[in-house]
Amino acid sequence: MAPAAQPLACSNCGAPMRALQLPGHYGSAVEIDLCAPCHLVWFDVVESARLSGPGLLTLIGAMAAAQSLAHQPLRRDLGCPHCRSAVRTVHNRTRWGRSLQLECPQRHGAWQTFGEFLNEKGLLRPMSSADRARALRRPAGLLCVNCGGAVGATDTVCPWCRSVPAVVDVARLARALDPEGATAGAAVHRTGERASALGCQACGAPVPADAGWLCQHCGATLTAPDLAEAHRQVDTLGPALQAHAAKPAPHIVQQRLAAQSAGLQRQRERAAAMQAEADQRSGAGAGPWVTTGDDGRSLRLPAWAWALAAVLALLWWW
Repeated sequence: MAPAAQPLACSNCGAPMRALQLPGHYGSAVEIDLCAPCHLVWFDVVESARLSGPGLLTLIGAMAAAQSLAHQPLRRDLGCPHCRSAVRTVHNRTRWGRSLQLECPQRHGAWQTFGEFLNEKGLLRPMSSADRARALRRPAGLLCVNCGGAVGATDTVCPWCRSVPAVVDVARLARALDPEGATAGAAVHRTGERASALGCQACGAPVPADAGWLCQHCGATLTAPDLAEAHRQVDTLGPALQAHAAKPAPHIVQQRLAAQSAGLQRQRERAAAMQAEADQRSGAGAGPWVTTGDDGRSLRLPAWAWALAAVLALLWWW
């Protein structure tokens, strides 16, 4: 048996990182390295995009658990855990806006803070004054979504990790975990109806200033003031997500087939056009029909194919 691979050491604090074996798409496994004290994740190449719903849920749970540890400030000379080269800041554009990561110049992978990972996935939104007021009324107070540290009433950035205060968009998180709607009936996707006064970020309906973190009109669980609360809201989806990954429901299969039908039709049309073009160039229209296989299907062979067959027959006879 081959010896187990040594865990990667964090380039920031030097401690061994935790290697998470997470479910990926199509039954694959994705290994992601997480440093809990530094609140960093290391992705090799495109590992982040390969995570399935259950994998993303497990990773967010690990991030939330890591926020119980005191934050280790990031060094300015942070390097790649593979080659130790100094990483460079790369700004990316996503469908949700701009995000950044610290990328190895040798393309071994990239670092992201917990907050930047969530932001890249579109799971954070800026904290409004109403969000801050509600969070400060909680016994736990206002917590940083990146490191979990306490944020003061007037702080514009987290005093521990310098992240900008934000809230987790739980409604969008639930959709990211289950984009096909296999858990649409779960409670995290809906609540009761109620008239209100401030705008819901999901549906635009009014929400009162003293309301909780749920939209009482459209049923979406809107936001959570910290990552642990957001994970608690969606953790109940875990068994259904795993069952969906193992065997999708019939209506989900139909949705997938319907989504692929237009593309398949275009591929068939393109293949037919290419075959017609090839037949025209080779003079296939002049060849006779022949029957092949047990199903009795026929095809027309081009003239050059019949000529080649005749020459081969004469050589064999000779």
